[in-house]
Amino acid sequence: MQFDTIKKLLIYLALAFVVVSVWTDPSGSASAAGTFLHTVGGFFSTAINKGSVFIKGLAN
Repeated sequence: MQFDTIKKLLIYLALAFVVVSVWTDPSGSASAAGTFLHTVGGFFSTAINKGSVFIKGLAN
């Protein structure tokens, strides 16, 4: 198998997992997605904050 074929297969499997998960438990899937997005947003917020503090520290 070529790498592109494996990559497409994994994408289709992930998509199928999401569809089945939403189909069987919509509220649980929404809760999990909300928690995930909140965590990712918090990470980027912290990264931007620490990056700006670092840049300000270089200016001093």
